[in-house]
Amino acid sequence: MLNDKLAPHWNEGDRLAALRSYRILDTPPEPEFDGLVHLAARNCRAPVAMISLIDERRQWFKAEVGLGVRETPLDCSICLTAMLEPGTMIVPNLSEDPRFAHNALVAGEPRLRFYAGAGLRTPDGYPLGALCVLDYAPRDLTEDQTATLRLLAQQVMSQLNLRRAIAERDERLEVASRIEKRQSLLVRELHHRVKNTLATVQALVGATGRSAGSFEEFYRSFANRITSLAKTHNLLTEGYWQTAPLREIVLNELRPFTESRVPRFMLIGPPLELAAELAVPVGMALHELTSNAVRHGALSVPAGYIQVRWNVVETNTGRTLHLEWREFGGPPVSQPQHQGFGSTLLQRVLPMQCNADVEILYDVQGVQFQMDAPLVEQRLVPGY
Repeated sequence: MLNDKLAPHWNEGDRLAALRSYRILDTPPEPEFDGLVHLAARNCRAPVAMISLIDERRQWFKAEVGLGVRETPLDCSICLTAMLEPGTMIVPNLSEDPRFAHNALVAGEPRLRFYAGAGLRTPDGYPLGALCVLDYAPRDLTEDQTATLRLLAQQVMSQLNLRRAIAERDERLEVASRIEKRQSLLVRELHHRVKNTLATVQALVGATGRSAGSFEEFYRSFANRITSLAKTHNLLTEGYWQTAPLREIVLNELRPFTESRVPRFMLIGPPLELAAELAVPVGMALHELTSNAVRHGALSVPAGYIQVRWNVVETNTGRTLHLEWREFGGPPVSQPQHQGFGSTLLQRVLPMQCNADVEILYDVQGVQFQMDAPLVEQRLVPGY
């Protein structure tokens, strides 16, 4: 505990924050500080010298000579008092000073008797500790020795401030380097994603044109598919073209049914982010399943509903997404007479693009679709 009467103009929490800002505690010895301690000991002809820093529970020595330890409890600290003094604190005989006579290092081994300490203060005036010299016999310092001790304490603070400035500069450079690298990777990923998107749109034009019976049907189907693709891309841009949450991809298609008084769908699965390579085809597949359910399946009648379930399976080759789409309560289902774009996407495109195992059952109770696809784990662009 610090004496509030000795420190009326600063807060202990702010002082400790200032000390920690130097990131000096528990660091290994450094020649710059060791040299200053040896100079202090030689200048004052003292067998013991140290740079003492005071935190909330101990005094820790950045450098020391003659004592042989790196820290002591605060109840053994003479520097705790010295750092609060405006100048240099000199105690000719510690055993005769009531503040220190019962100190363990004075009353017991090594029976210190003399102390002189110059406070270490930040540019903002926060005391951090002291540069001190000690002796085993009562004595004093000359004016020159006292002045030199103060100058050496100033050099300690100069080294601390320089050390902190260099560390902060290095951190800024590292952050700038990471941002530059991230932006470069983001541009590459965006370029890659735009090319893939254009290729997807081109494929949608051809596939929709081949399956449409009229221009109006072509326009409606193509516009809906582009809208679905755009929704998935919106999710991807929020993740810097990296990942999109699977739950949100599903909700993009089923959200029109969220306001129904009767629940029309259930989503069962853990939070899961899909990489762009998987998110786009999965989003398109869910759009086709939803569109089919609205036209012919469970969502075409008031009592029908959808269950979408997913989980992640650990395999020898990595993690795999297991996704199921099941329809209930809709009209009786039969095998389609011809294969449209939706069926082609589900049965051919997903296996080719995602290396997925796909199964579609046209059960009389409702369409059942399930897919097992390996998850893409690596992010090209690192997060902030």
